[in-house]
Amino acid sequence: MANRSSDEAAGEATGTSGVVIETARLRVRSYRDDDLADLVALAGNWEIARWVGTLPHPYTEADGREWIARVQENHATGRPRRFAIALKKTDRLIGGVGLDGTTGDGSEEPALGYWLGQPYWGNGYAREAAAAVIDYGLRNLGLETIRAYTDPGNAASQKVLLHCGLQNVGEIELLKPTHHGERRAPLFRISRPGPSA
Repeated sequence: MANRSSDEAAGEATGTSGVVIETARLRVRSYRDDDLADLVALAGNWEIARWVGTLPHPYTEADGREWIARVQENHATGRPRRFAIALKKTDRLIGGVGLDGTTGDGSEEPALGYWLGQPYWGNGYAREAAAAVIDYGLRNLGLETIRAYTDPGNAASQKVLLHCGLQNVGEIELLKPTHHGERRAPLFRISRPGPSA
């Protein structure tokens, strides 16, 4: 469960313009320039990169600056799909989530992607952030479906997806193998239930 306390916070600014989604414990927002050190430290960990096929490793300050600028630009458009995950109490970066993840097989379908810094694993934060962004995508962006795939060995991520309401709908043939050399991966999908309000 996402325990969303306020997903109506669209338009609030936290240092930069953009959508802010607040849950019970998290603030899902644009990246800020002062997130750079935490972003490089967390994303640079191999335990993160090994499961996130699109994350460069090693992760450099230049990678972080480029990503922060890209997300800030995305938020400036008014319909962002990429977010930082921050703890609500401190507003400190702990990960990232978005609806522009790789589809794995070249599909045009919106794809959920997320990562969480290793010190924050095991607290339900990934599930809370993913559920909030799925809700935002289906409700605010009007997406009909959202897909996700994982490395076949990433059981923890698969549990997050299932807990967020995605269904395992089969497998896909990957255009690029995972860091573990896998060429097929489980595919998950959620659809918008009925007409949006």
